[in-house]
Amino acid sequence: MLFAPLVFAAAVALPQVGTTARSADKIEIAGVGQRNTIACDGRAVEVAGSGHDLTFTGSCAGLRLSGTNNQITIDLAPNARLTVEGTSQTVRWRSSARPRQSVVGVGNRVVRL
Repeated sequence: MLFAPLVFAAAVALPQVGTTARSADKIEIAGVGQRNTIACDGRAVEVAGSGHDLTFTGSCAGLRLSGTNNQITIDLAPNARLTVEGTSQTVRWRSSARPRQSVVGVGNRVVRL
């Protein structure tokens, strides 16, 4: 009976919390649970945090992802850099050429679409 409130609390969805910053050459997203579709327009992408479900369209210069349980779908420029650090993250990518990849952590998946 002592565990019932804990189980219920774990099942509740977390709200979107965090920041999104866009400059001429970079898109930065940090926080928890953000869900969005964003046009890259040639910019690099940095995502940090957990529970994000993000889609990046257009030609992205690269992706640096750190955190846990993030789901990223991204269109990458040819020869882009793809860096994944953390736990249980999934990156689905599209490109005419395989990105330069660095994947560190446990349970991370990088899949070509």
